[in-house]
Amino acid sequence: MSTPTLSHSTVEVARSYPVSPDKIFAAYADVERRASWTAPEGHEVVYVNTSFDVDGVDDFRCGPVGQAELTGRVRYLDIKEGVRVVYSETISLDSEPLAISLVTWSLDPNDIGTEVTVVSQICSFVGDDMIAGTREGLSMALDNLATAL
Repeated sequence: MSTPTLSHSTVEVARSYPVSPDKIFAAYADVERRASWTAPEGHEVVYVNTSFDVDGVDDFRCGPVGQAELTGRVRYLDIKEGVRVVYSETISLDSEPLAISLVTWSLDPNDIGTEVTVVSQICSFVGDDMIAGTREGLSMALDNLATAL
């Protein structure tokens, strides 16, 4: 059995919202609210434990509703209220890592409210599909955020 070649990429998605950076930060900081908008339609994010503080950890499961078999662990590296959130994230299946990422959420005031830019620097252990899934998932999360605000 061969081991897939590591894939590396930087995924960047951005959206503008007609609200202040503080409102967007609050939607991220509140784990129940975050769970409602970060999962694509037909999927769920179930938080097992959370600690939204620098050096804090969020553990979660994600996947299709009722079948959330992927596990995730986020470790917060930098949090500046209303400005940014930076964390490392590991996504695994059956304790085997699928991808490890460094993720930055930037909240920048603009003419209509706030520009949210998410950059994920990802190392996939299972090929390019994981990178494509990250891009699609982040895009859907930012689309869902618009209705959650």
